[in-house]
Amino acid sequence: MAEILLERGTGRDFGRVAQNLFGNVRLDFLGGDENDSDLTSVRLGECRLSRLSAGAHLVFGEDVARHSYDPDAIKLIIQSHGLSEIVQGGKKARVSRDAAIIYDPTRPYMLANPEPVELLLLQIPRAALPAETVAGLDQPRTAGPSQLGLQAVLLSLMRSTFDEVERLDAVARASIGQTMTGLVRTMLEADPMTEENDTTGLDLLRRRVEAYFRANLDRSDLSIAEVARRMGCTPRYVFRAFAAEATTPSDYLWNLRLEAAHQRLLSGQYAGQSISEIAFGVGFSSSAHFSRAFRSRYDMAPRDLRRQAEGR
Repeated sequence: MAEILLERGTGRDFGRVAQNLFGNVRLDFLGGDENDSDLTSVRLGECRLSRLSAGAHLVFGEDVARHSYDPDAIKLIIQSHGLSEIVQGGKKARVSRDAAIIYDPTRPYMLANPEPVELLLLQIPRAALPAETVAGLDQPRTAGPSQLGLQAVLLSLMRSTFDEVERLDAVARASIGQTMTGLVRTMLEADPMTEENDTTGLDLLRRRVEAYFRANLDRSDLSIAEVARRMGCTPRYVFRAFAAEATTPSDYLWNLRLEAAHQRLLSGQYAGQSISEIAFGVGFSSSAHFSRAFRSRYDMAPRDLRRQAEGR
């Protein structure tokens, strides 16, 4: 029998295929429709690479390895669209654009996706990673500042693999899986204590920058160069401060603007303002840009959200 190269689950079949590939996970689509969900997966030797898109949903993992013959794998997620949060071992980790999260799915966890998401997921056999490192994965690990270059290389390889996979034979696919495993091993072998000591000041800087953003949200001319001058550091240091959260200061600022606009569109306090006035009030200089960004983030137009609020 010929090997099935790509496994796929769409719509109502999404949950069943997800359980077959990822173990005993429970999905809750929050009362929404799972018909737009799509999951494609390919085996790369001992690894498995999956690409999925789905609407808002929750993932509960309590006992992922259901049987002795189930694959026991560590998971790595890089999310290309949407904002999510994983909770495990008393720690919350933000999953955002191009952010690598590594976790042990045999430990109880919850992955919250409050909005539509698109992501790449890599499963690596536990035995392929250092035992002492895996034993310490009682909480999700994010790529530290020194690991962002490796993360970018891994993301590029994951994306290009799906573009070319149908032209690759089994040997080539296994070789790619080994390369991905090597990159993840290197990312995991970074000393978390060294990273923590190095980023203590960066964490304080990030919180100061976030406060400055919130206080000046209405300014469309706000720049990272200006913020760096205000903080008494270089722009590069500001970028490093946000890298620990797997984002950039610019992405954080635009997300902050969109969240503020979303709240104002729902609030009766701003019912007398036009959509353009709300957009300008949170720092957008173009109503067209605001509409495109809002639709991309919330999968609906600003005017539709306002109509929903008015209909309550």
